[in-house]
Amino acid sequence: MNNLDWDDIRYFLAAAHTGSLAAASRQLGSHQPTVGRRIDSLEKRLGIRLFQRHAQGLTLTEEGHHIMQAAEAMGDAAATLHRASKFEDEEIRGCVRIAAPSGLAVHLIAPALPQFHEQFPKLDVVLQPSISSADLTHGEADVAVRLYRPSANDLVVRSAGVMEFGLYGSPAYLKQHGTPRNIAGLSGHCFIGYGEQLRHLEENRWLESMTGDVSYLLRSDDTHTRLAAAETGLGLAVLPHVLARRSSQLKQVIKSVEAPRKTIWLVVHRDLRHLARVRTVLDWLGDLIKTSALDKVS
Repeated sequence: MNNLDWDDIRYFLAAAHTGSLAAASRQLGSHQPTVGRRIDSLEKRLGIRLFQRHAQGLTLTEEGHHIMQAAEAMGDAAATLHRASKFEDEEIRGCVRIAAPSGLAVHLIAPALPQFHEQFPKLDVVLQPSISSADLTHGEADVAVRLYRPSANDLVVRSAGVMEFGLYGSPAYLKQHGTPRNIAGLSGHCFIGYGEQLRHLEENRWLESMTGDVSYLLRSDDTHTRLAAAETGLGLAVLPHVLARRSSQLKQVIKSVEAPRKTIWLVVHRDLRHLARVRTVLDWLGDLIKTSALDKVS
């Protein structure tokens, strides 16, 4: 067990948590063969088999479960050291990693960054769009924007606003297929829905409750994919107002039917909340989301 490589252990933890090489590679921003090589390297150094490999992915062996407990303790310690090393003076400089749902990251946060950098030129932002939640306890991000309230004791959360949804289609689509005025008017229309991982979300179930047993032309867990598909006229899609209203190619329909709404939460690890650069980013995100949420939908 000499000369263990922390990166090998980090790759092992990602594979153990996600259950597959492909999912671990996405989480780490790496390549699947690299993850496999890292795990093979760790197994060789330890002299044990950590996973059973099968068609559905990876399953920890009994030895793998024992190693995982120790590896998670190492991960927690590494994250604590990383956070401790980041304490700074009050000058606003350095790097802050923001994890956010892909739709908000691409269509709301990224477009606002030029103005942010004019105000804080020494502060670098790493924006991590994803449909999954970054683990702040293990240092995967410094700040997270989430559509649910986390319950972990080591996280500090605050409400940033409310995300409301509506049903949208492009003018070209509505000209060709007609504009539905009520739920009954949705019969015969084409739809764009959520993919398998997010199909259970309330806004997608709201859409499915109105459409009934119809065929969806596209399903995707990625918000800007659904947004782009709606803009091109593929069909009607349930979208957040905060994103859809920024598009000149979308028009809301059946506004009289109340759609779901979600609270947007800003999340930070308690060890980082007093850092000047982190506070600056949290305040900026809060103002950005609040201003966008308060805008009236056209």
